[in-house]
Amino acid sequence: MKKLQLLLAFAAGLILAACSSEPMSIVTGKDFISNRAVVVDTGSVFHSSDPFVMQFRYGKNFDFSKIKWEVLSADGKQISSKTSKVNAKEGSYTILVSSARKGGIANAAEIFRAKEGNFKVRFINADSDALLLEKQIRVVLNSEKIDGEE
Repeated sequence: MKKLQLLLAFAAGLILAACSSEPMSIVTGKDFISNRAVVVDTGSVFHSSDPFVMQFRYGKNFDFSKIKWEVLSADGKQISSKTSKVNAKEGSYTILVSSARKGGIANAAEIFRAKEGNFKVRFINADSDALLLEKQIRVVLNSEKIDGEE
């Protein structure tokens, strides 16, 4: 009887773990691991020459059909924007902007169209025009030191 109770408790724990989801987040980084479809989170401060990749993680499968992402300057002026379809079988959306000049992933200066400054990245449910999440990003000159770097 005790073994059965222990087994049921273990099974309930597995079910709860499988049903729980991570909270919504915007992950920004310098690298993308394509075979795992994951952006390596490196924070929110980038040198202007650093590659810039962003990923919106919904925490569950998308329950809407279109997502819009925007890049805004510190004063709220829109720098760029794009609306894309999302798949209900997925729970994250990754933005890899290619560089027109050099190929590969665009750097922070190309994405934000500035060598330095404070910016905001925003994700919106384009079906209902509801703001999902936003994140502050800072771009610094290559000569500036970022906290934690040597």
